[in-house]
Amino acid sequence: MKKITILLVIIFTLLFSTTCWGEWSLVGKGVNGVKFYYDKDSVRKNRKYLYFWTLIDYLKPSKRGTLSVTQYFQLDCSIFRFKRLKVQLYKNSMGEGNPWDDWIPKDEWDYPSPKSVTEFMYNKICEEHQ
Repeated sequence: MKKITILLVIIFTLLFSTTCWGEWSLVGKGVNGVKFYYDKDSVRKNRKYLYFWTLIDYLKPSKRGTLSVTQYFQLDCSIFRFKRLKVQLYKNSMGEGNPWDDWIPKDEWDYPSPKSVTEFMYNKICEEHQ
């Protein structure tokens, strides 16, 4: 009986140990192998805006130990601008574990750089969800 209990605990731990995020979809790789993802299941439309989570996964930790970043965005596909609504920093890959830092950025619009992974990702999201 003890072995069955231990086995069940292990199985349930593995089944439910993933983060609360949906499945990350790889969009592309940037400089130095940095990978950019977004969560298709998190995309929500409200009026003319799309809201969604992204993940940036680094190969090497930053000087402060950050290995991945999740961000929640508001995207205006009509004029192709965006706002960061929340930023979370992780010491583990793929946004695993608890964030070691998070904040709400300034309430300001920004624009993706031409021919960047960000521009490619936002085009893809706008095409798939408009």
